[in-house]
Amino acid sequence: MQASEPGDVEKIKLTDKIETSLWDRWEVDAKGLSLRAVMAKIEEQYEGLAVRDVLRGNAPVYFHAIMNAPGKEKEKETTLNTSLATLLGGGPGAGDDEPESYVDLTITCSAKDDPSSTVLEGVPVLRVTLI
Repeated sequence: MQASEPGDVEKIKLTDKIETSLWDRWEVDAKGLSLRAVMAKIEEQYEGLAVRDVLRGNAPVYFHAIMNAPGKEKEKETTLNTSLATLLGGGPGAGDDEPESYVDLTITCSAKDDPSSTVLEGVPVLRVTLI
């Protein structure tokens, strides 16, 4: 037998200021906030990133490519101005089950200064607190 130390985890550089690893998880308090406010909070907390898509599992909550299609302007504004808890099915009157206190979401981001809006690899899971 031989004792050994584990190696450092691989870091992924998203921007000049933000590095992540597969062990990272971002957290945002979204109590009572609209989807637009949550996206703004992420962009403020993780400067230099622009949120593109928000997914819960495989189900899209907000999908940039669809919402920016011609004729979707009203639906886009409605979705962005709806509370995140309601979009996730945990809003008032959602059912008899206990509301979830947090939800883990998958988000995609691009660099704010990237005109091609290339999706960045390595963005960690986002845990949002709902209540």
